Amino acid sequence: MKPHLKQWRQRILFGIFVWGLLFLAIFIYFTNSNPAAPVPSSFSFLENRGLLPVQGKQRAIMGALQEPSLPRSLEASKALLGSHPASPFHSGPGDPQKWDQSQEGFDNGEEFFSSQVGRKSQSAFYPEEDGYFFAAGQPGWHRHTQDTLGLPSPGEPSRRAGPAQHKREKFHRARRSRVPEEVYDGDMLSASMSRAFLYRLWKGTVSSKMLNPRLQKAMRYYMSFNKHGVRFRGRREARRSGPELLCELRRRVRVRTLDGKEPPFSALGWRPLVPGVPLSQLHPRGLRSCAVVMSAGAILNSSLGEEIDSHDAVLRFNSAPTRGFEKDVGNKTTVRIINSQILANPSHHFIDSSLYKDVILVAWDPAPYSANLNLWYKKPDYNLFTPYIQHRRRHPTQPFYILHPKFIWQLWDIIQENTREKIQPNPPSSGFIGILIMMSMCREVHVYEYIPSVRQTELCHYHELYYDAACTLGAYHPLLYEKLLVQRLNMGTQADLHHKGKVVLPGFQALRCPVTSPNNTYS
Repeated sequence: MKPHLKQWRQRILFGIFVWGLLFLAIFIYFTNSNPAAPVPSSFSFLENRGLLPVQGKQRAIMGALQEPSLPRSLEASKALLGSHPASPFHSGPGDPQKWDQSQEGFDNGEEFFSSQVGRKSQSAFYPEEDGYFFAAGQPGWHRHTQDTLGLPSPGEPSRRAGPAQHKREKFHRARRSRVPEEVYDGDMLSASMSRAFLYRLWKGTVSSKMLNPRLQKAMRYYMSFNKHGVRFRGRREARRSGPELLCELRRRVRVRTLDGKEPPFSALGWRPLVPGVPLSQLHPRGLRSCAVVMSAGAILNSSLGEEIDSHDAVLRFNSAPTRGFEKDVGNKTTVRIINSQILANPSHHFIDSSLYKDVILVAWDPAPYSANLNLWYKKPDYNLFTPYIQHRRRHPTQPFYILHPKFIWQLWDIIQENTREKIQPNPPSSGFIGILIMMSMCREVHVYEYIPSVRQTELCHYHELYYDAACTLGAYHPLLYEKLLVQRLNMGTQADLHHKGKVVLPGFQALRCPVTSPNNTYS
């Protein structure tokens, strides 16, 4: 019996030892965590799940990692933004003229960016083969990046406010006091580099090599995953001048929406459901001047509202409100582009919110690169088709369109053809889509805070408390490359770009382009 008792005693001691090690590991893990840092969400796959292709229904903006908090009030937004917390771009209020005086120091990328990570980061540049496809197995069907976070807007309080919501608001108010110190982590660009990066963005000389490691990691993930099955066979070059590129856009870009004539929509009776007048013909004579107002947090404290409202038409995005923000963003809304999550997610109140009334609505949803409508209808990123039918039957006179996937992927092809690097194989952002739509409808387009001004902040949206550099530079969308393309097209002044974040683009109707033969075109 004694040897048996001895062996049993050893097993007990070994079990206690194992449990002790496990307890110690758990204790060290939680004590090393920052209690004030935002808690990772279930969709924080880039850091916490080894880049697994798992994306929940409440996707963050362009691959962002922090959990969004409830929207704050107007006063809190402006007070927090006015403090200018440190960010990858904003090192405090500054005069762009002083930045220009320091341009000699910015010209050498090695000097400013080689020490960004403390180690050599992986390049986002690829060999210059002319034809390629993103090999990543079968494309998955996961939720596309949203431009809104499924939260009620500040101008429209929740209709379901109760004790639970008040508790959540109290929790988030407690978190807000710690945001300026804790929200920016160590792998972001330091303040000394922010001026250089923003200056280079204004000049169009940035590249993905200059992004922080987290965004580079996200971009590499999307490159390898290729959920939309992109197979690009064109040429990649960035040699066209601004005027040449404008004429190329005029020749190729044709705004196209679902017309109900193609299967499966023709068999489903969509022909009488869609508007009788195509989107491109709503204003046959064209509009004189139009404004495209981004939802970026940098537009706060801009006092651009009066200038924005002076345009003949104003385009806004998703659930971006005007109430309470009129001084900075204006009050007029003519067109509103909405992604499919706005229609599918009940928290956006698409059916009954005043944001979506008395305006031209343009919805879109990522489809396969092949633009296979049957496959897209069976597996949309978000089911926008059912809400669209319901809305059209309730409001048959309101112009409401769904963009054709071929139009969206045509824009992606144009971005890739005019970029030397390989870009993310995901659709362009709503911002870029909106710019091209308005260029086809207006003689002149003023775009606000697409390319950031000196007010640049990591606050994603002016109406929501959510911080992420991906909102400006992109992770899911090829946003960095879109902005470099728009920067090449800019006909406005550098002063307007620096102080207002304003880009001036000629509409296609105002361009005078040489006639090219059919053989002298790009595929």
